[in-house]
Amino acid sequence: MYNDLVEEENFKNHRDFWPPLLVAVLGISLSLVFWALLVTERREQILHSTRETAVQLNATVEGELEQQIEVLQGLTEIWSRFGLRPVAEWTAHVDHQVDRLAGLDGVAWLDLDEPRNRMALGTGGSTHEIELDADDVRRGEGPYLSGPERDASGTVIYRIFLPASTREGHAGVLVARFRVAAFLSSVFEARAPGYALSVFWEGEEIFSRGTPSADPWQQWWRVEEAMVLPLGGEWKVVYRPTPALAAARLTVLPHYLLVAGVLLSIVLAVVVHQLRMILRQSRFLAATNRTLEQRGLELEAKVAERTQALEAAVTELKAFNYSVSHDLRSPLGAILNFAAILEEDFRDRKLDPEGMKLLARIRRSASRATELLEDLLRLSRAGRAALTLERVDMTALARETFAQVRAAEGSPEVEFLIDPLPETAGDRALLGDVFANLFSNALKYSRDAEKPRITVTGRIDDEECIYDVADNGRGFDMRFAEKLFGLFERLHSADEFEGTGVGLAIVARIVGRHGGRVGAEGQPGAGARFSFALPRRAVP
Repeated sequence: MYNDLVEEENFKNHRDFWPPLLVAVLGISLSLVFWALLVTERREQILHSTRETAVQLNATVEGELEQQIEVLQGLTEIWSRFGLRPVAEWTAHVDHQVDRLAGLDGVAWLDLDEPRNRMALGTGGSTHEIELDADDVRRGEGPYLSGPERDASGTVIYRIFLPASTREGHAGVLVARFRVAAFLSSVFEARAPGYALSVFWEGEEIFSRGTPSADPWQQWWRVEEAMVLPLGGEWKVVYRPTPALAAARLTVLPHYLLVAGVLLSIVLAVVVHQLRMILRQSRFLAATNRTLEQRGLELEAKVAERTQALEAAVTELKAFNYSVSHDLRSPLGAILNFAAILEEDFRDRKLDPEGMKLLARIRRSASRATELLEDLLRLSRAGRAALTLERVDMTALARETFAQVRAAEGSPEVEFLIDPLPETAGDRALLGDVFANLFSNALKYSRDAEKPRITVTGRIDDEECIYDVADNGRGFDMRFAEKLFGLFERLHSADEFEGTGVGLAIVARIVGRHGGRVGAEGQPGAGARFSFALPRRAVP
């Protein structure tokens, strides 16, 4: 069932790939649309500003041209009224009138009826010949502007023709020649900063200023405006940004917003994916929990079944213990009784020594069996008896227990030394059994010493109360220390020292039930020290 859930979850995880992808695509699309709107709006603002600049600049150029015509018309009226004057006076008058006419290169007068009556003056008082041909003048027309032309040096010029009549009734014309570059440079100076300008007249570029940006992505930034000339015709002016102006006006904010929008879309897609995964995993975990609960119920049923079987086994074990303690003890007691009777009845009769020896062996074996059964029952009680925690005066308990053990075993004089022991919380009866087994062990293995001595000490170490029982008896080899607290483990034969090998196992079981530990140290012929440690508890 669990494997089926895993396979279903993997299939759903693959299917859940599409919603995050759609979120990412939608977010990126909206980011592109928003970016396009921002870029378009910004371009429209820039183009509108450029067109306003072009309109204002065109009006300025047209105004300058009209001012040129007004000044020249004033000169025409002076000539019509006074005719040709001395050259010096005429030159001074022309210089006075045309100081403010940017780009003026020269002024000429032509009498169309008397071609010999002509005069040509350059600006600044210099006199030079201006090529004039009466046949090229448009007779009978009003003022007009002609060009573009190139002079001998290649400079682009234009001419303004203003017709007039003299006092004598002759038809004449005033011709003014202007340098286009000088005129437009003067007009454009300090105007439309940052723009590269190009002026076209009849398809020919007559003026340019600045270097336009060569970035192909900025070709949209190009404004073309027509400039209508006062005397007819028009100039076409093209406005394009220079690299410096483009860098200043074209902000990268929309691009940053686009990148941020794309990144945010990806993050949202990841978040959506994670949320769907979390939701899917939550559902998967819920299904798994339901499965585990079902398995738990099954396991509980099995545990109950096993518990019932274990209780039955414990009942059988109790019955076995009862049988051992009663049914088996009775035959063993009978053996002992009959052996005693046999020994008593046939004490004065003829029973050879070998028979008496056999009877003694029967009594010893039966006594050992009875002792072993008693120790097994003690071990069983030590493992099953309920713990009753109380305040235990370990010093008094050790003294009482030693007196009882010494009296029961009829030991000779033994030096018993005891220090004040720390109190503890535990089962007084079971802790008394611990001391009883340790004292019995110490008395047994130190009886061959010249002056038997048993020492009991105690101390508190961190979170433990440690108690030591030391003797100066036979001792043991530390290589076998781990075997001492095992059941039926003996380091000496029964002929050397009586016992069943259960006493130290009882000590280990009782201390273990109190949450403590046991240990032993010894040296052959130098005595032994057995210790047990109990955890420090609040004394009831």
